[in-house]
Amino acid sequence: MKRIALTTALLAAALLCGPAWAQKIRVAFADVEVAPYQLGNGSEIANPPGTMIELLNQAAKELGIEIVYERAPQLRSLKRLQLGEIDGAFMYSYTPERLAYGRYPMKDGKPDDTARLANQSYVFYRLKGSPFNWDGRTVTGLGNGAVGFNSTFSVGAVLAKQDIKAQDAKTTEQNFSKLRLGRIAAFAMLEHAGDSYLATHPMPNVEKLSIPFETKAYYLMLSNQLLERDPALAEKIWAKLAKLRPEVMPDEPPKPSKPIKPQGPARKKIRDKSQ
Repeated sequence: MKRIALTTALLAAALLCGPAWAQKIRVAFADVEVAPYQLGNGSEIANPPGTMIELLNQAAKELGIEIVYERAPQLRSLKRLQLGEIDGAFMYSYTPERLAYGRYPMKDGKPDDTARLANQSYVFYRLKGSPFNWDGRTVTGLGNGAVGFNSTFSVGAVLAKQDIKAQDAKTTEQNFSKLRLGRIAAFAMLEHAGDSYLATHPMPNVEKLSIPFETKAYYLMLSNQLLERDPALAEKIWAKLAKLRPEVMPDEPPKPSKPIKPQGPARKKIRDKSQ
């Protein structure tokens, strides 16, 4: 009888301690704020951390794993992902070049859009009365100025590809400050993050252009080492994110599948691209 009681007690203790034995994976994200997805700047995890971390935490809870987060510059995180020093990193849109660093959720040889973390659009912010404009195809009114963008954000490469003079700064705050002071002609930024910043740091003389510069899907990348070590876990993580995303982030804007017809003169929407 005592033996049965002892066994029961040990089993109960094991169940209570179970989470401490949960498999841990290390996931990195950028050390700059991209509201509402990841909040705060620097190496510390903010409280609240942002909707993206809440989504990942819910997925981890349902899968019975634990995520250990760290914040670092995006390029450093990609290099650590390549070396297998971390198991995952977000938020990254798809580019073939990034396959050298890790894996995306794929389907039929293409990124699986259903397993994305979010869709995001880049838009331009300018000073009211500025001649700078974007009609969905062409930038005009730039003159001798430049378009600001956050360092390591892929929009910098897109601006360069379109021969749009650009200038980077580390944070959203720095770029909006440069815009306010007239040091840049416009600021290309993720719409949610830009709008969120202006909501808490009002700038009455700054306005947003309504036509997106481009819209992309962003993903949780996983390391090659994790895929080789536990491919089933990797697929479960991506599948769980696909299931939970509409519940945790219901306000995510839809991703257009084709250009939207203009609603006024010279108003056209650029086609979607991948980061």
